[in-house]
Parts: sequence; C-alpha cells; structure tokens
Amino acid sequence: MKIPGVEYKTLCRYCNLSSELLIAEEDGFMIFAYDEPFNNGHIVIVPKRHVSLSELSVEELYRALRLVRRAEAVLRSVYHPQGLNIGLVAYPHAAFHVVPRWGGDVSFIKVFFNAKPIPETPIQYAERLRKAWRS
Repeated sequence: MKIPGVEYKTLCRYCNLSSELLIAEEDGFMIFAYDEPFNNGHIVIVPKRHVSLSELSVEELYRALRLVRRAEAVLRSVYHPQGLNIGLVAYPHAAFHVVPRWGGDVSFIKVFFNAKPIPETPIQYAERLRKAWRS
C-alpha cells in the first residue's frame, strides 16, 4: 500500500514504511505498525539495513528475536490477545511479523471480499504501541 504524500526511494515495502508507523528503533532494527495489518497491533520488525535473512549475523538474529519477544510482551499488555502468530520474511529484506490473534478473527468478509474490518488504523495503533514500548 502506498501512502499519499510519501516519496518512495525504492520498491522495497519495508524500506518504504512511513515514519508515522515507526514504534521504536533499537539495536539496528526498526519496529513498525504494519501498513497492511492482519489485525490491530500487527507489528513488523526489520533491520535498518536492506538485507536478507542469510545476510544477518548470528548476533543480529539474536537481537531480532529479543525484539520479537519484547513485541509479544507489549502486544499482550495493550491488546490482551488469545494468541500471537510470528512470521518471517527471509528475502529480499528480512522482516519479523508479530500478529495478535483472537478466536474468530477471520470472518466471512475476509474470505469472500478479501477485506478485513479493523477498528484502528495502523497510525492509531502505532501511537498506542509507541507509548507501551517506552514503558
């Protein structure tokens, strides 16, 4: 999804995520509210460098997993989900997705119309998560 008014420097979706969606920057990674969320609170953690999974060092992988664990704690405190899905994009830009889940969160609207009603916009939930991440 392209956000109006944002100048895109590359075709990489993760390099082009809006700064309005930025939750935090830590340990060489950026934590964003995802711009095409599956659910409220969908977070993506990406290295600041445009690199694939195989180009990350063992230390960087360890730091990424620590951030995934932190994202889990923040999402549990803010949204109280019944579970979480954690996914990984390996190439061309490594990305760790953390998605809060609830029973019945896939409805007929998604199945039949490929659309999903989400009560908060990514910008709105980025602000909520930014505050929780800092505390």
